[in-house]
Amino acid sequence: MDFNQFNEHANRLKASNPIWFALDADPVGIKAEIKIVEKQLNVSLPEDYKEFIEAFGGGYFAFTVIFSVSADSEWNIANQNQSIGLLEKQHFLAVSDNQAGDYYGYIIENGLSEKNLFVMTMITAKLNERSTEISLNI
Repeated sequence: MDFNQFNEHANRLKASNPIWFALDADPVGIKAEIKIVEKQLNVSLPEDYKEFIEAFGGGYFAFTVIFSVSADSEWNIANQNQSIGLLEKQHFLAVSDNQAGDYYGYIIENGLSEKNLFVMTMITAKLNERSTEISLNI
């Protein structure tokens, strides 16, 4: 599914299930905020993530939370990743969590993200802390 198809699907869901999107979301991200976050994290954010943030913003989105580029958001992606510590230890950039300790995000190599979205579970993260290799359960 490309982003236009996703956008159309999301808009249909918003129209048919407005309560799913009733929680406050952060404002849409702008390029200047994205650049600040990239500098803070020393990574190039994934294009898919940037496209989403520029269209929908961060914070609550249906049944999940998307980390935001808004500097004063509780869901700020730089603050969240610095707090979680997976970027430094596992080369994993979290962009969302499931509120149960698991994270959705991207593998980062040399400051660049891989194209695919991965899931980092609490169990996987603990196992990886004991290992020098990254082994994700997907």
